[in-house]
Amino acid sequence: MVEKRKVLIFICLLLPTLWMFVDGGVTWLLARQWIFSLSNRDYLTTACFLIPCIVGHLATIWGHYFRSEREFQNSISKVTTPASERQKISLWEHHIMWGYTVKYWILVGVIVLMKITWVCVIVAPSFHEYFVDTSVYAGIGLIIGYAGGYSAIASCGIILILVLRRSMLHALGFTYAEILPLHRWLGVAIVFWSSLHTVGYLMYYDWENTVSEEFNFYDIGRSTMNICGCFAFGALLILGAGSIPWVRRQFYTVFMALHRVMTVIFFLGTIVHYPYYMLWYYMLPSMVLFLVDRFVPKMMQRRSILPEATCTLNADADIVRMTFTSPEPMKPYYPGDYILVEVPQLGLLYHPFTIASYWPEDPYSITLFIRTYNDKKGSWTGGLAKLCGTEDKKVMVKANIDGVFGDRRHDYLKSEVLVLFAAGAAITTFMALIKAIAAQIAASTEPLRIQLHLICTFRTRSELHAYGSFLHQITRDPRFTSWLHVEIYVSRPDKAQTLMGAHAHVIKNDILVPAESVKKAKKVKRFASLRKTGTMLRRALSGRTVVEAPEENSKVSSKEDSGKNVSFSAAGTHVRTGSVDTVVENEKRSHDASTDSSTSSSSASSVSGKLHDLSAIVISEETYSSSSHNEKFPTGQMTYTTKRLPTFQDANSTSVATQLARLDLHASAILVFIPLAFWYILRAVHYEGSVHYCDVMEDMNQTQNKICYGSYSTVPPFGHMVLLSAMGYFALWLARWSLMRSIKVDLEATGAGVPYPDVRSEEEKLTVEDGNWDEGDVVYSIGRMNIKQVISNFMEREIGLPGRDQGLVTVFGGGPEAFVAHVEKQIQKSKWAVDFHRETWAP
Repeated sequence: MVEKRKVLIFICLLLPTLWMFVDGGVTWLLARQWIFSLSNRDYLTTACFLIPCIVGHLATIWGHYFRSEREFQNSISKVTTPASERQKISLWEHHIMWGYTVKYWILVGVIVLMKITWVCVIVAPSFHEYFVDTSVYAGIGLIIGYAGGYSAIASCGIILILVLRRSMLHALGFTYAEILPLHRWLGVAIVFWSSLHTVGYLMYYDWENTVSEEFNFYDIGRSTMNICGCFAFGALLILGAGSIPWVRRQFYTVFMALHRVMTVIFFLGTIVHYPYYMLWYYMLPSMVLFLVDRFVPKMMQRRSILPEATCTLNADADIVRMTFTSPEPMKPYYPGDYILVEVPQLGLLYHPFTIASYWPEDPYSITLFIRTYNDKKGSWTGGLAKLCGTEDKKVMVKANIDGVFGDRRHDYLKSEVLVLFAAGAAITTFMALIKAIAAQIAASTEPLRIQLHLICTFRTRSELHAYGSFLHQITRDPRFTSWLHVEIYVSRPDKAQTLMGAHAHVIKNDILVPAESVKKAKKVKRFASLRKTGTMLRRALSGRTVVEAPEENSKVSSKEDSGKNVSFSAAGTHVRTGSVDTVVENEKRSHDASTDSSTSSSSASSVSGKLHDLSAIVISEETYSSSSHNEKFPTGQMTYTTKRLPTFQDANSTSVATQLARLDLHASAILVFIPLAFWYILRAVHYEGSVHYCDVMEDMNQTQNKICYGSYSTVPPFGHMVLLSAMGYFALWLARWSLMRSIKVDLEATGAGVPYPDVRSEEEKLTVEDGNWDEGDVVYSIGRMNIKQVISNFMEREIGLPGRDQGLVTVFGGGPEAFVAHVEKQIQKSKWAVDFHRETWAP
C-alpha cells in the first residue's frame, strides 16, 4: 500500500514535469491558435498538467498523516537494532556541496535542464525568423525578450509548489528546509528572465525608434499593456530587494508584507501586460495548491484547539512558555515538527516555532518555549512577553495556530553516534526526540546501539530553569541517565535584577554576585570577578545527586588533575559505563577558597578523563545531614517515576491520524474542485455574445480585440481566485464556530465551566516540576562552549576520524545562524568525518 502511494505520487509529479519540458513547443509553436474560448488546448493542459498535480497533492495529504509516523517508527526502531546489523544511510541523504544533499542537487539539475529546454524549444525552431527585416541588434533583442518572457512565466508555475508545507516532493523524501533555498534561487531566476525580457524588447523598440509609442497611457493598443508590464517588473524588483537575506532577517515583517503585496501586483500586472488565457494555466496548479495548503491546516486546528493559549514568562531567562489545548486528541506530531503561531494583538503574521512537547505524553496539548527579544525594537517576541504579564503567572492570550507541519527524515537514527549541539532555545528541537528514544529503549527487548551526546549552551544560569523539568530530568531520571551523555555550558552571569533583586529565589544559593573590587574585575574575564555565595557545591551533591563511588576513587585527585576540568555525574548507580551528565570547566577558584574550606569535612573525590569515563564528586549524606543545614532533599525515587514513557502506539496515534486525515482530505477536495468547476464555467462563456468574433482574430477591430483579450484572460482567473478565497475564509469561520458551539452544548449538558486549563492547578504542577532544580541543582560550566575542543575530544576517542571506518556519525547544530555556522566551520577545520545537519530558525 505504501509503495503504491509513492508510485502514484511519483507518476503525478513526473507527468507535469514532462509536460513542462514539451509545453513550449506544443503550446506556442505546434498548436498556436488564437482561439480565446474553451478549446482542445484547455483539455490537453488540464489532462497533462493540472489533474496530475491535484491528484498527487490529495494523495500527499492522505499520506502526510501516516508518512511521518511510519518513517519515524522505522527509524526509531534502529536505535535498538543489534549492533551486529550495520545500518547505512541512503546515498541520496548524504550532504555534499555546500551542505546540501545528493537528492537536492538532482532536483536542481532537473530544473536547470528544464530551463535550458525552454530556451532551446522557443528559440531554435524559428531562429532565422527573428532576423528577417531587422538588424542583428534588433534580432538579438527579440530572441532574448521572447525567451526571457516565456522562461519567467514558466518559472512562476513552479515557484509556489516549492513552498507548499505538504508537497509531493516531501512525500518522495525532500524536506521543506531543503526545498526552500531552491524557491529563493528560482525567484532570482524570475528576476533574471524578466530583466532579459525587458532589455530585449527595449533593444527592439530602440531599433524601431518606437519607445515613446510603445509606452504611454493614451493609446488603446499595445502601449497601455506595456505600462502594466512596467508596473509588474517594478513590483518584482521591490520583491527581490526585500528578499535579500540581510533585509529578510532584520525586517522580517516588512519582508512578508512586501512578499505578499508585490506578488499580487506582479501577477496582476503580468496578466494585463500579456492578456492571454493560456498564461493562467501555468500558475493555476500552484495557486490552487498554495491556497489550499494555507487554508486547510488552519481550519483543522480552529475546529479543535481552543482560541486562547496559556502563557507564562520567565523574566530571568527571557523565555515564554506557551501551551495550546484541545478537547480532543490533536494531530500526532513528531520530533522536529513545528507550528506557526498568530497572536491577533501583535498582528496577523504567523511565526514558526518548534514543538517542545512529546505527543504520547499528552495528546491534548502543544507546548512551546519561545525566546524573547525585548531589547530589539518592534520585536514580536518582545510584544508577546509583555502580553504574558508578570513572571511565573499564567495568563490567557488569544492565539491561532497553523499546522502541525513536519517533513523531517529520521535516517540519522541509523547512525552509530549522534551528537546534538544546541544553543539556548534550540534545545526544544531535541526534547521530543530524546523522550522518543527513551520510550523506544523501554519498549524494546534489544540492547541500545546508538551513542547519543547532547551538548548544550545557555546564556545564563537562570535559563536552565526555563524549560520546565526537562534539563533536570535528563540528568537525574534513570530512564535517561543510563544512556544519554549530556554537557551543559553557561556563558554569562545572570541579570543584575536576578542576582540582587526579587528574582534571586529562582536559583537560591547558587547565585553569582559581584566581587568587592568591580573596577579591577573589568581588566579580567567577567567570571573572574564573580564569587559563589551559599553552598552551591554542597547543594549540587545533595539528595538525588549523590553518586556512590568505588573505594579506589574515594581519594582526592592529584595536584596534576586539580587544574583540569572537573566532571560531575548525577545519575547515581543507573549510569552505564561512559555516561557523563554535566561538565564543569574554567572554574575560577580564586573566590571559592573560603567556600571550599567550609565544606572540606565532606568526603569528596575528583576523577577527570575522557567523556566515556565515569566522573563524580561524592559527598556523604550522613556527613551532610550532620551539618548546620538540616534540610531534607527529595531523592530521585521521590521525584521521578519508574514507569516507562509511552510510545506513539500506546497513545493510538494511527486511529487519531486516520480520523483527521479523512476530514482533511474532504475539506481539501471541496476547496479544489468547486472553484475549479467555476473556472471552467467561466472559460466556457462567450463574452462577445453570439457573434463569436473572438474565434476569428483576423476580422477583429481594436475594440473587439480589447474585449477578447480582456474578458477571456481576466474574468476566469479573478472569478476563480475570489471564490476560492471566499470559501477558504468561510471554512475558517465555520471551524471556529463549530468548536465554540460544541463547547456550549457540552457546558449546558454538564453544567461545568469553560474547558480551559485550570491555571492555578497548572501553576502548582509547574512549581513542583521546576522546584526540583532548587532542591538539587545540576552542576554547570562557566564560560563559553569551546566547540573546537569538544570536537577534538571526540576525535581523540576515534569518533569521526577521516579516512577510518569508525561507524556513521551524525551531528546536528541547532540555534541561531551564527552558532550553527560556527559549528559547521569548526567541523570543516577539524576535518571531522561526520554528516552535518543544520537546525536554525533564521527566516
